Amino acid sequence: MKITDLELEQYGIYQNESWKPAAGCLNVIMGENESGKTTLLRFIRDMMFGYERGKWQGKKGNMGFLRADGSAYRIYRDGKNKWAVNDKGEEFNDELSSLWWHGLNRGIYEKIFAVGLEDLQGTSFLADDSVRSRFFMLQGGDLVSGAMKQADEEMEKLLVSSSQGKRRINQLLMTLAEVQEALEHLSGQEKDFSILQKKQALLKKEIDKMKISLAADQEMDKQLEKRLGAWEYYKRAREIKRQLQLSEQVKLFPSNGKEQWGHLVSRMKLIREQQEVLQPKIDEYRPRAKEEIIPWTGMEQELEGLYVDLGQWKQIAAEEEELKRTKADWARSFVNLGYALPLWDRALSLKDACADVDWKQGRDLAQSAGVRNNELHFWQQREPEVEMLEKEMIQGGTLLSSEEAWRKYEADASKIEALLNEEAALTEKTDALSAQKDTRYTFWFWLGATALIAAVVFVIMFYMSLMGYTVLYGAVGASVLAAACFAINNHVFRRKENQIRELEAQIDEIKKEWHEVASRFPDHVPEDKKDLPAFHNMLQAKRSDFYGMQAKQQAFAWKRETVKKQQSAHKDWAEEGKLLKEAQAAVLDEWYKWLEANKLPKVLPEKVSELQEQWNKIYAEEGRGKIIDVRIDGAQEKLAGFAKRAGSIIRAAGMSCPITPESIAYIYEENKKRNLEWRSISEKNRQHDEYEREMNKLKSDWASCEREMNALFCLVNAVNAEDFAEKVNAHENHDRLLKDWENVRHDIRLYAGGEEEFNRLWATLESGRYDEWMAEHQKLAEKIAKEEQELGDLQRQQGAAENEIFRLAGDDTITKTLQKKKELETEIGQTMEDWLTALFIRSLMGKTQKRYDSGKQPKIIKMANRFLGRMTKEKYSLIVNDDGKDVSIIDEFYRKKESKVWSSGTGDQVYLAIRLAMALSFGEQMETLPIVLDDIFVRFDEERQKETLRFLMELGKEQQIFLFTCHERTMKLAEEAGREENTGEFIQLRNGCISKRI
Repeated sequence: MKITDLELEQYGIYQNESWKPAAGCLNVIMGENESGKTTLLRFIRDMMFGYERGKWQGKKGNMGFLRADGSAYRIYRDGKNKWAVNDKGEEFNDELSSLWWHGLNRGIYEKIFAVGLEDLQGTSFLADDSVRSRFFMLQGGDLVSGAMKQADEEMEKLLVSSSQGKRRINQLLMTLAEVQEALEHLSGQEKDFSILQKKQALLKKEIDKMKISLAADQEMDKQLEKRLGAWEYYKRAREIKRQLQLSEQVKLFPSNGKEQWGHLVSRMKLIREQQEVLQPKIDEYRPRAKEEIIPWTGMEQELEGLYVDLGQWKQIAAEEEELKRTKADWARSFVNLGYALPLWDRALSLKDACADVDWKQGRDLAQSAGVRNNELHFWQQREPEVEMLEKEMIQGGTLLSSEEAWRKYEADASKIEALLNEEAALTEKTDALSAQKDTRYTFWFWLGATALIAAVVFVIMFYMSLMGYTVLYGAVGASVLAAACFAINNHVFRRKENQIRELEAQIDEIKKEWHEVASRFPDHVPEDKKDLPAFHNMLQAKRSDFYGMQAKQQAFAWKRETVKKQQSAHKDWAEEGKLLKEAQAAVLDEWYKWLEANKLPKVLPEKVSELQEQWNKIYAEEGRGKIIDVRIDGAQEKLAGFAKRAGSIIRAAGMSCPITPESIAYIYEENKKRNLEWRSISEKNRQHDEYEREMNKLKSDWASCEREMNALFCLVNAVNAEDFAEKVNAHENHDRLLKDWENVRHDIRLYAGGEEEFNRLWATLESGRYDEWMAEHQKLAEKIAKEEQELGDLQRQQGAAENEIFRLAGDDTITKTLQKKKELETEIGQTMEDWLTALFIRSLMGKTQKRYDSGKQPKIIKMANRFLGRMTKEKYSLIVNDDGKDVSIIDEFYRKKESKVWSSGTGDQVYLAIRLAMALSFGEQMETLPIVLDDIFVRFDEERQKETLRFLMELGKEQQIFLFTCHERTMKLAEEAGREENTGEFIQLRNGCISKRI
């Protein structure tokens, strides 16, 4: 179907406007916003499928079109009225979709034939059963889809796969579960009643036991609280008692004791201040020995002597370097000498010395080998003649005289044919790959180049001290990234080459196997598929001649006997030759063993003289190298003596410098500087000794004061100054302490409540176990709180058990619950039978649809692949899975890309190709319908727009296509493509007017 004329009599902003679209080229319609573009789109759909419900008022128009068979029609729509007239003047009122398109509705048309920007991101339309039934199954597909939909609705009414479902079966199952749970609960009531009685008795026993334990713990805690309360009074009494004891220890104490003590403290304070002033002067300088300044003290004479011999040391070192260079030149010359000798023709080894060679033995072995060669030559001249009976039998067909030989012959022929067919298939694949375009520089190459430039920049920044080691790490990371990217680029670039190499390897394997079969095949072997017809004719001739050749074998019987005699004579000759060859091999084996033992190259025995001459050259050159080694050893021995003398000096100096003449010269100059430095340090050492003598005198005065202070300590039996002060104070306050002692004991007696309790409490406090009492008190407090809580829990459990026992005494609902369970099971069985029937119908219709799908989808995908290649210059190919929900593409480097990594423009091209393929497939099967594309180039770059427009221009020659756009640039690109293809119709919309662009 192709639209030939549109008459918009009354339709939106269009009033009595007409347009005759082109039927054989792409129609490009450009209109700005509010120009009537969307209205014109809707008019085309309304003419084909009728006005939408409730939107027919005030609309009138008609459309002319041609069908594929050439017949012309015009459809009229005026409000609710519609009619159609053909070119014969016949009028009918049926809808076009029911007449020719098997019920294709407006919705499916808009999903496939009418494509907008929002329709080009996804393939959900392929998974829609209504779409699949129309385009993959076509005739009758709507009935299958409708049956599946009806079955799904029936199943959904009865059951949904959710624990929160509200369908009939879901509700029945939930009710049955509740009834079953109630039955399980009711069946255990009798057992629960017995358990509750036992539990009640047990709880009463535990409560009584808990009360006794709680009372005992509370009494014990009360005793502990009394002890802890009296502890503070006891500590004070103990301190007063201690001070009284200290006072009693002071028997004789001088009246001026305190004045003596103050004088001593003042003297010691003055001494301490003088020490604090003097000590920093001592600490700020440490005396140094001469060995610290001049580590090589005692070796000055040896240093002076070695300094005098520095010139001789340098001269010998220079001679050694010259000898080593001479030795290196000799080594290169010696190694390359082997290439100059024809029999060696390899590099000589410096490690393998020339061994003494017994050349007389070598010449004897060479002479023996010559004799054996002559004997073998004369033996070959005496070979007896044997007629070629086997060859005559093959030429006459005697090799195919048995059934087994014939079967083997036929098997080889079949294998040759199979190998040729396989080789031809692989060759076609190889040619197809070779024809594809190579791209050397991929994304990975440019990413690697960028990373390499970054690494160079980082290194430059590091060496210019612009940044620290961070940029150096960045340079290493960028280098690694660059190497990885170049490796990936190389892998991607060589993927096609590797595939071709694999195919060629398979072809070589087939050829190898072909040659193997051909080598044992007695007749002419075809080299390619073109020779197979002649090969088949030859096989047929062989098959015809096979049985005729059976009779001819008798004719060869007499000749076979003659050949046997000849073969016997030939066998004796061969045995003789075997012995001669073994003798020759033994001589050659001795010859080669002699060569190997003397480390000589493997040559023929007749070249023994030449071998000896070349060996003499090697031996002479090796002697020259040994002379150089002797001279080098002499120089190294002298240098070792100098190094030993220098090493002892450097070790004494404690330096880490190398053992060289320059190091000795440096130490000699350093020795002069450090002698001057030692003169200054010796003066500082003398001053430090004066400070230490003064410090020792202060320490002596301090010791004298300590002796006088210890004498005062002895008078009061004090250990230290604190003890002295405490005892003196106690002695002076003795009367007050006695009064405080009596007051404290009186307070504790009042706290205890009686004399007997006081004595018992005082004895307990004297044990001094306060920490133990406090810990025990805390544990008892925690235990009492826990026991009170447990007692409350047990009492609550006892009350709950008594209430449950009372409730269970008269419950009789189990009979009603069992009856309700039976009714529910019956109703569930009936409802599940209806659900399973709908499930069977759904499964059967699904298999029917899948069977029809499998025949249609590959053709559509193949067509979509072709369209995508045209739009992308063969850059991408298309892959769609069976259910149509997963679409992937393969790029020119055979990399698979999922839809989630596509660009928006690539995705639009892929889905546009699929839509166009489905539309054209429908046209091939039933009826060609116009394709309407509305602003599909929004996410296309300019290059994509050009290629897609060229493709649409070419496709528009066969299929009527309307391309709507609101972008002036797109229209200009379309006009350029139209001029290149010499096709296209270009229309401009302005405020309800339709006109051609000039």
